[in-house]
Amino acid sequence: ADNGVRVIVAGLDMDYTGKPFGPMPALMATAEYVTKVHAICVRCGNLAHHSHRLTSDDKQVMLGAQDTYEPICRHCFKELVREKRE
Repeated sequence: ADNGVRVIVAGLDMDYTGKPFGPMPALMATAEYVTKVHAICVRCGNLAHHSHRLTSDDKQVMLGAQDTYEPICRHCFKELVREKRE
């Protein structure tokens, strides 16, 4: 960017547990502009802020398709976390 080149970065800002993911938080903090786009929650139809993993694998990085992750909103994510604790 200092050399006049337009830089565009895309990626997830949180992992499947809702924690900051990789270099994205630092990139977002130093970026001049940040645009977040969201999917739609498959459970309630609100804006999705989380990628919920549908498998029991606990590795932080796991490549997957539609049968591995689903977009869910903050409310539905919190409900799932609460259910797992019980």
